[in-house]
Amino acid sequence: MVFPKIVFLAVALAAIPSTYSYWIFGGSRPVVTTRLDSIVTPGVVSTHVHSVVGGSRFQASYDFDDLSTSQCSTIPIQQDKSNYWAPQLYYHDESAGTYTLVPTSFNIYYLMRPGPKNENIHAFPTGLRMLAGNVLRRVNNASNFADQAITYVCLDFDHDHSGDPAWEERPDFFQHQCPDGMRAQVFFPSCWDGKNLDSPDHQSHMAYPIQNFDSGDCPSTHPVHLISLFYEMFVSVDQFPYVAGRWVYSFGDNMGLGLHADFQDGWTDKDLLQAAVDQCADTDGNAADCSVLSPNLNQAAASACKPEMTIPNENVGFNGVLKDLPGCNPLWVGTGPKPTCNPDPPTPDFVSVKTPLPSGWHELGCIAEGNTGRAFTNASETDAAMTKAVCANFCSGGGFPYAGVEFGTECYCGSSFSNGAVNTTTIWSDCFSTCGGNPNENCGGPNRLSVLYNPSIQS
Repeated sequence: MVFPKIVFLAVALAAIPSTYSYWIFGGSRPVVTTRLDSIVTPGVVSTHVHSVVGGSRFQASYDFDDLSTSQCSTIPIQQDKSNYWAPQLYYHDESAGTYTLVPTSFNIYYLMRPGPKNENIHAFPTGLRMLAGNVLRRVNNASNFADQAITYVCLDFDHDHSGDPAWEERPDFFQHQCPDGMRAQVFFPSCWDGKNLDSPDHQSHMAYPIQNFDSGDCPSTHPVHLISLFYEMFVSVDQFPYVAGRWVYSFGDNMGLGLHADFQDGWTDKDLLQAAVDQCADTDGNAADCSVLSPNLNQAAASACKPEMTIPNENVGFNGVLKDLPGCNPLWVGTGPKPTCNPDPPTPDFVSVKTPLPSGWHELGCIAEGNTGRAFTNASETDAAMTKAVCANFCSGGGFPYAGVEFGTECYCGSSFSNGAVNTTTIWSDCFSTCGGNPNENCGGPNRLSVLYNPSIQS
């Protein structure tokens, strides 16, 4: 699968007045893609699949204290363990009757958008949750701020489509190909009631400003002006042939009006976020230009970050095409009610995101290769479906107590460390290569081994 190009400046910035300061966590990849929604359906398998960015301890239920202990975040500021998510997009091949996962990445914008009163802008309160958009929306109300906050942009970097209505930013899917992919965009409400961290509909405790959905003064019912949050979800529709109606969200919608997105706070350093709000008034998109944020950027950790918790045990599209969308989500065409299932599909159990290691094996960590040769020299194999467990089983079969995985698909076995390699771990994020057999775990990296050990095996 080819993943989307990291592009986030070509169209969006033209719509942002230069008087507004903001920064972007650009090209942020999902930490996990799964059928969970800890805000709308806490504790159970969600109704449809989401792509989730941010803290690695995302799970079925939200607990700020737990989320804040995440090992890492796919956001480059590692103090931001928040989660940001939206429904996964699929390509529907009608003739084959299959659904293929469309590669996805996110740009997360933080914007200072005061109105005429120039209200103070505040960091998110600890534990805030909110939802924008409506999964059941089938018509567009152009005068409604909540509807205006959901838009799409079709990307074509080689041609100028100015003045062409077919290419204008719009509330639903385009009726033509997007040569460089499509941006699905969600602008969250920025006015908080000052009391509730959530509400039954996950929206009423928040409100859009008075003047515009994306800027202005807060209403008296929601007087606390928070920093504005805006997602761009890049979907690589250009990797598939265009046929009208083939772009389908995980809940069955092939119109695009049901786009929605969620946010749950995981900032472990609110002083850092507030300082960035207060001191980075001249930041023009690049987080590295903010003197407060710049020292805290850690793209290596963001790139290596993988989920830690349990997810529903089902194929969401990484292990081949799907005959049906996960859950009860038949294709939903037109403005009628969402189709139902009879019978409902079975609900999957929860499993660890990591492939369990065989009995007796445990992980030592990320270790440097030997300086004159391989760290483990007794046996090796390459497997496109490699995981740490696969490697451990292979080495067990040869009677070797050490196993090391490298570059995602390579396994090496040893009786001891060789060629100057030692049992001293390096930075965990040096082992960032995704395991060939499990997209949710890492298997070594360049000149780095994820090392496993079984003390019960006597070499």
